[in-house]
Amino acid sequence: MADNMKLSDDKRKEFDEYYKKNRDKLPACPTCQTNNDVIPTARGKPSTELLLYAEEGNVKLSGCTQSYNGWCKKCEKFI
Repeated sequence: MADNMKLSDDKRKEFDEYYKKNRDKLPACPTCQTNNDVIPTARGKPSTELLLYAEEGNVKLSGCTQSYNGWCKKCEKFI
């Protein structure tokens, strides 16, 4: 992304409400046995705003063909 691109506070709040509402329901990573470092995944072609949100580490983009239950930031693997 271009250095001058920035996610608006309103859009960040919208994404936070959508992706973090079920944070405690994310599965545990089978490797580290916890969901402390698991973030939601987003499938499909992302909007510019969702791409910026993902670059901040709030959600992991999983592409168009795969559907996952989460991404472990510690183990760096899809769940």
